[in-house]
Amino acid sequence: MSLKQLNKIIMKKILIITAIHSIFLSCAQIYQLNTNTDVPSNAYIKDVNNELVPYEGIWKGTWDNKTFSVEFKRIKKYLDHKENNPYHKDVLIGKFRVTDSNNLVLFDNMYLSDNETKIEGTRFLLQPSKRYTLFFLDSDICNISGDIFISFTNLINTQLSWKFMDTTDIITPNCPYYNANPFPQPLPKNIILIKQ
Repeated sequence: MSLKQLNKIIMKKILIITAIHSIFLSCAQIYQLNTNTDVPSNAYIKDVNNELVPYEGIWKGTWDNKTFSVEFKRIKKYLDHKENNPYHKDVLIGKFRVTDSNNLVLFDNMYLSDNETKIEGTRFLLQPSKRYTLFFLDSDICNISGDIFISFTNLINTQLSWKFMDTTDIITPNCPYYNANPFPQPLPKNIILIKQ
């Protein structure tokens, strides 16, 4: 067999492998971001209309003489919480920093990797108005948790309403802040944030 014939055979095999790979990738089912039903394994709930993009970036506001900064970023998250039915979904994640009036850092998780953030998006709620919901869980502060609701307050998407509802059930005696008074409050309950 000549070198030319061998190269032709190798090229045909490469083309076949590429075609099979392309077919396999195109079989992954893509669903709109507002899909709230079960999806097949390995499906992708994708932000095809870029609804999360306006939320991306750094947002700042003040509360109780503290400055709150949060950076939202859209990522493709692998969700495997449903047994035997993992899938991918575009979500917002949030990293935040809180400083006091003397610019002393009270809370800071801006350094965390995208897979370790304490704030992660869940879905859009459309009633009574469009809001995006996120979940907060902080294992460093006694596993406090809660729901965050964000929505734009102006037409040019430069102001964001933030509402945090603490849903922490139990704080056990092994928590380092068990009897702390006041108990650490890393997130504001209500605040208007301005895009930076």
